Amino acid sequence: MMIWRKVGTLFRASACEPAEKLVDANALRIMAQEIRETEQAMVLAKRDLAALMAEVKQLARSNAELEAAIGQREAQAQAALSKNEEGLALELAARIAADENLLREQRQHAEQLATQESSLRQQLRDAARNLQHFKREMSLARANRNAEQVMRHLGRQTVGLNAHMGDLAESLERIKHRQTRFRDMDEALKELDQDASDGDLEGRLRRAGIQTDKQDAEAVLARLRKGRNPGAEER
Repeated sequence: MMIWRKVGTLFRASACEPAEKLVDANALRIMAQEIRETEQAMVLAKRDLAALMAEVKQLARSNAELEAAIGQREAQAQAALSKNEEGLALELAARIAADENLLREQRQHAEQLATQESSLRQQLRDAARNLQHFKREMSLARANRNAEQVMRHLGRQTVGLNAHMGDLAESLERIKHRQTRFRDMDEALKELDQDASDGDLEGRLRRAGIQTDKQDAEAVLARLRKGRNPGAEER
């Protein structure tokens, strides 16, 4: 049974992989949308805070009015007692008691609201700080992504450039090879022309009866018949 549980786990993992790849491929877009949604949530939170602060102010005014009313009722009750108006003084005392109870409740409510206001203010300050942090991180991530794209582009261009350089080197080598072969052939032709020119000159000299440095077979035989050698003639 354990092996089948592992197979089931593998299937679930395989089902999650496409979603994870999709999220990874669009991480920056997702983060940008999350930042926008966070900003919208902060706007709503600020409105709630503003409403809370307005309620605190209203409660403060209401408490001040109640305190003034209680003070006035106390003065009236004292005046009624001084005139022996016990019934009137009792009625005023009942109103004073009701107002004091209401004032106590409103003060407690105001304290709770003030605590909530302070907490919400702090949360908004922290959220604003964190939001700025994530915005900077997103800008840095975008810059890194752009740099990676540029580097990949440059890498492709470098590969292409190296290929072009290789082609140029090969073409230059072929050109040099053809030029060297041409020079070799030109020198060979000149050498052949020189040989042909030298041979023609010897023939013309002989026809003109002018002695040359070259000896033919008949000249050698004639020398041998006379029993002479080239060194003897020279001496």
